[in-house]
Amino acid sequence: MEWGIDGEIRGKSTTNYPREVNVCKYVSSRVKQINELLQVIDNKSLVAGEVTKGPRTAMQRLPRHMRRRAMSYQIKRFPRNQRCFARSVVNASKHRKKPPSRCRRRRPRNLLLNYIRRQRKAVWLETHIWHAKRYRMIEKWGYKLPLGSCQRSFRATYRDSIYHCSVRDTTFLRCFQIISANHLELIDALRDFCAVQTGPTFASRAALTGKFEIPILLYSPNRYPRELFGPIRFMWSTDDSNNSVLIIWVHPSISDVVLGNLLNSLQLEKVDHGSVTIDFEKFPQTMDEWRLHNLTMKTNVYENSKGTKLLDLSDQLVRFRLHGPKSLLILGNVLCTVSDENFHQPWMKDFCQNNAHWNSDLKNRVPGELSDGLIFTILVEDPRLTRPIKKSLPGLVKNELPLIKIHELPTPRNAFWIKDLRKNVLNFKLTEADIQSKRNSSLACVKESDAKIPVILVIRNCGTGSLNSFTGVDLIVPSGFGMEFWIALQYGTARAAGLRDQKAIEFETSHFNFPCDVPDCVIADLELQAEFQELQSKYFAYPHNRRIHYWDSLSILYPFSFKWAELAGEWSQKNDCEKPFVIRDRRLLSLIEKWINGKSSVINDIICQTLSMALVPVRLDALVSGRPMRFALICAPNQEDFSAASRLSGKKNIIIKESGRANSSEQRDLTEKEYSLNEEDKLEDYIELNEEKKEASISLDSLFPDKEILRKRKILDMKKIKRMKTKKAKNENVAQNSSHQNICARILYRESCSRWIIGRVVRGDFSFSTGKGCALGYICFEALRSIHKREVLFRNITSKYFHPARISIVKTVLDL
Repeated sequence: MEWGIDGEIRGKSTTNYPREVNVCKYVSSRVKQINELLQVIDNKSLVAGEVTKGPRTAMQRLPRHMRRRAMSYQIKRFPRNQRCFARSVVNASKHRKKPPSRCRRRRPRNLLLNYIRRQRKAVWLETHIWHAKRYRMIEKWGYKLPLGSCQRSFRATYRDSIYHCSVRDTTFLRCFQIISANHLELIDALRDFCAVQTGPTFASRAALTGKFEIPILLYSPNRYPRELFGPIRFMWSTDDSNNSVLIIWVHPSISDVVLGNLLNSLQLEKVDHGSVTIDFEKFPQTMDEWRLHNLTMKTNVYENSKGTKLLDLSDQLVRFRLHGPKSLLILGNVLCTVSDENFHQPWMKDFCQNNAHWNSDLKNRVPGELSDGLIFTILVEDPRLTRPIKKSLPGLVKNELPLIKIHELPTPRNAFWIKDLRKNVLNFKLTEADIQSKRNSSLACVKESDAKIPVILVIRNCGTGSLNSFTGVDLIVPSGFGMEFWIALQYGTARAAGLRDQKAIEFETSHFNFPCDVPDCVIADLELQAEFQELQSKYFAYPHNRRIHYWDSLSILYPFSFKWAELAGEWSQKNDCEKPFVIRDRRLLSLIEKWINGKSSVINDIICQTLSMALVPVRLDALVSGRPMRFALICAPNQEDFSAASRLSGKKNIIIKESGRANSSEQRDLTEKEYSLNEEDKLEDYIELNEEKKEASISLDSLFPDKEILRKRKILDMKKIKRMKTKKAKNENVAQNSSHQNICARILYRESCSRWIIGRVVRGDFSFSTGKGCALGYICFEALRSIHKREVLFRNITSKYFHPARISIVKTVLDL
């Protein structure tokens, strides 16, 4: 027997310990204890960011007060004893690369690279940066073009184009230069592209003199009057070897089609200059060096066995379009001609007579006094040297000048079309730093430099004899000087205009805009389809209860398209898929004009058969009220409308309303609403006596939900509702499209409303020149028989009221 320290008696232990341990039982009991321990540790009361299970990072192993944000990428922020473990973790982590500093991004080389990179999708004009700060820009025809000013300037732009001057950058027009030893062979090869009925051809006598730029219409070879390519402008010139040079300006939407047909007609093949290697050590450092590099890189040359060449000069020339009576006065203030003592090179002396005639006579005239397409070349200094500090208005036009004689005008010089000369001019261009250093080093004003710039002036005149916003001047300058001339024109008080302003100016002068308003050109289907997709997507973006029911409420079968082939086919009673064409024969248009005015008899039946699928260009003038817009219907009035219109006097308006459809959706919705109200009225005084139906079981979880579960449930419900709305909208759009297609198959296009549809409006608005609603559109030739005294009705696609109008035939030529 032994005594213990605590006073107890210790002897042999009577407890029997097991001689073996059950491992499975032991492990299961330990697992149970560990699980209970984790349940105590892993609770929601822990601070956010604490990790108690799973692999932890090096930062998560530290106490919270020692953690720093910089530890994720900077190893020195860790304690010394943790750096070896944390180094592998930090090196393996992926972080966003720190962006370069603004100083590095603003280096000239990086600015130029960024400028080039951003033009991969759409080409920028030289004035892009100026326009992008002040205008809404859109991507169109492979270019970034200014749509319209961010300010409300449409009325001011029209006022300046009538009384002062507005300017627009049209550099996006593509230029082709064809060089041939014999101009007669070239004219004979291009003869099939033109139609004598529509106007002049490449063999025009005025154009062959080299003094005029002529607009013509280009058709697919031997396919007149169908398959119109579009309008082009051309001029003839000569080079130093007395070869004939044909310059063609084409719209970018049809440039590829025209170029392909020219290559096939002239049997030209592309000349391979070999692969051009770029030396990155000599990579262009400035914009001008990059443009000089592009003059060689981007000039595609095509040649045939006879020596005929075609040069693609796209994006190598700058063209500005000036509208207004003071265009020449502003150009006279902006352009400073080179004086006679500064003609240092032989090619400059050819401009002596041209500059003298410009300074003494032409710059003080109004463009309306000169012939349309007249070409004039002058040699000017850099416009930055003579640019005024403040804007100054030009002087008054001199009215005592004598009439100008075309044969007395000097012949335009061909130096502008020599590629090497344009490169030398750009090479001699002074930088802004050079100009400032010259001004600082001399007491007198710096007014000359080594860069003598040849420019071309082209007169644009409609010949109406009245104030016309389409009259003006085109200024063509070499590439690299676009921004300099543009800023100078702005200081000369010429108002800048965009694509939307150009359409408004053409609308005021009854000119159709190409290609948006030309339904028979080769590119029309693509343009109209793109517009249809844009308007339809915008329409379906509205909620269902905010959409206009065009068919049910307004009887508009095609609100966002014209469907000219279907309308002309119904009037001509032809079921074939023949594409309609627009009448542009001036003799035929004059005959139709006399016919609808009642001054001639009925047109010959043979002519009528050939024109069964033809569209007649017309202008609508509202008689009393109404403002026709694009896609508006042009309808033939019935006898009641004629009698009501004859009783009009003064400014009284006639009210002709389109009756809604009998099974319209609005009436169906109204009927369903009335039925539901009636059912509610029936059940208003009804009392339920069955207590079991009144009782409903309520869960305690729904009364006292967990906040986390409730939040997740709300997110899931919102996602479900969004999916259901998207699916419902998609099904509704599909159902609406299918029902619309069924309706189109059952109903004739021309009889889809209460008045027969004879045409559509392609361009319309309130006209500032006439002070009332006007529009440009097309009418089916076969539908002219249903018109009496040139009176028609028009109705916009968002209105159910018809407005009377009077039509007149449009005989203006399509132009760029």
